[in-house]
Amino acid sequence: MTPLFASGDLVGTFNSRAKIGNVVVMDLPNYGYVLKRLEQVRKKEVMLCSDNKEIFSSCCGVWQSKNHLIGKVLFKINLNSKASIKLEHSLQKLSGIGKKITSKLC
Repeated sequence: MTPLFASGDLVGTFNSRAKIGNVVVMDLPNYGYVLKRLEQVRKKEVMLCSDNKEIFSSCCGVWQSKNHLIGKVLFKINLNSKASIKLEHSLQKLSGIGKKITSKLC
């Protein structure tokens, strides 16, 4: 999905009604999690496409069940950015707080 997304980017999704043109995450059998753009939408199926036209993806151009749709991508965080370092520190703090609470409850 380059140039918009790079390998290792962290994305946030929301399980909402996705529309043609939205970037989505799907958990496809034989592929795992994929990040693709919706090209067509039917009642129970979607067809995916990739922004990177230089690389062929066999999960694109075929109908996929909507049951595998995780959600529409709302945002991304480049894991090489300063924001990701701040996020990592915040998650570590939250993890530490969670451990303290858990030990008090036990």
